[in-house]
Amino acid sequence: MKKNTGCGCNDHHDCPEGLACDKVKSTVGSTNVTPFEVSGTEEITAVLADVLLQTQVEADIKLPSYAREVKNIRKNIRLTQCKALPNSLDPTGLSVKIMIEGFVHKNIQYVEDCYGVLKDYAVNVPFRFFQLVQLERPVEFPLGEFSSKNSSTFERREIAKDGMGADPCLAGSLTFEVFTEPVQCKLLATAINEWDFFTNHDNWGRFDKITEKMDVVIAIKLFQKQQTPEPIPSPSGFPRPTFSTTSNGTIADFFRGMIG
Repeated sequence: MKKNTGCGCNDHHDCPEGLACDKVKSTVGSTNVTPFEVSGTEEITAVLADVLLQTQVEADIKLPSYAREVKNIRKNIRLTQCKALPNSLDPTGLSVKIMIEGFVHKNIQYVEDCYGVLKDYAVNVPFRFFQLVQLERPVEFPLGEFSSKNSSTFERREIAKDGMGADPCLAGSLTFEVFTEPVQCKLLATAINEWDFFTNHDNWGRFDKITEKMDVVIAIKLFQKQQTPEPIPSPSGFPRPTFSTTSNGTIADFFRGMIG
């Protein structure tokens, strides 16, 4: 049995390579070139918004031994996922839903008695939340946002010779993929405001459980690669189809038009 190595695409890990498939012989016919109008002359990194996200996290931490006193708790935040999903109820593209996952890494230093060595215990406190975010600049998908990879979506069938149904020996279809620029995240700053409750005491007043109630604040930048709005002029006598989300339709609409 092959081991499933998992996949954390786009954010913090690379996708593993898929299993190799069989290859078949093929022939290639003539190739045509049809330039199309792009939406600008430069590709830029457009800042969509700088936002503060706030969530509350509570966790119980069990120390490996009883503590008389906590000397220091060093903490920092690390995100393991920050993914933006366009808001399907907002046709303007000026809002997205942010899906955040990460953890607070805590290094707790404490002593067990009035004398002795300083103990050190590190632990990760995970958190996850979802939040609707308003943008200063809209998300852009000039070629469209969705793909159609299922051969049954735009299926082509011809009638059989007896005229009583589809030809069972012939089938066709149109499939297409549109590769969009993702909305990306960058962590700018973090803050943690918390209370620590020391519980589960022994007969000597020492404790081995810390209940933490944290207010976690995260500042992130949302950005996307976009093209400047000035179109490239077409050479004389060399027409180009134009694709956009507001005027002449997307490239997906162009593909659909290929089958009428």
